[in-house]
Amino acid sequence: MGNHSADSVSFFLFFFRGAVDSWLCYRLAGWWGHDPATRFQMPAKFKPILGAQGYQQSNPSVLTTVSLLGSLQVFKAAGGVPVLRERSKVLTAHLERLLSSSPYFIELDEAKREPRSPCFTIITPKDPESRGAQLSLLFLPLGKGVMQKVFANMQSHGVVGDERQPDVIRLSPVPLYNEIADCAAAVEVLNNALASNYNSPFI
Repeated sequence: MGNHSADSVSFFLFFFRGAVDSWLCYRLAGWWGHDPATRFQMPAKFKPILGAQGYQQSNPSVLTTVSLLGSLQVFKAAGGVPVLRERSKVLTAHLERLLSSSPYFIELDEAKREPRSPCFTIITPKDPESRGAQLSLLFLPLGKGVMQKVFANMQSHGVVGDERQPDVIRLSPVPLYNEIADCAAAVEVLNNALASNYNSPFI
């Protein structure tokens, strides 16, 4: 729900019925995950703390920790994760409706027939509970450079997406600062990008 790079502070949550240590054969071992009773003895063998704490790694960077604190404060001021999640679902559903009404949109089943004209489909699950804010758009025909041309056009018009080679653009309306109007603007730019390249030699 926030934006961060690969080296930022993060966490993961365990759901388990039994001991969390019993089902994972391979694990990452870090200083903070070792039994505190023997941690400073520097034993040769790693002895994890029982439970999820045993998966802690090492000392977090001061800069990333401070950034995380600032982010959490913004989340709190915005009403917390439940409020932001509901806003996120509304924004993404609206973006999905706009994309689905594009003259260049085709359903996923139709995409399997390998259309020859530039178009796109949505490969993200339709169920809001099975996705986050992001929608992944698959551009067709595959491997013909459609995505690259559309992505460059969208960037030049101020739409910040995320490309995944060779044929996917990911769009994510962020509930902290995007509005309904931003969704409409992004889809308009996307449609114009496809229109301007419709007669290009993709094939």
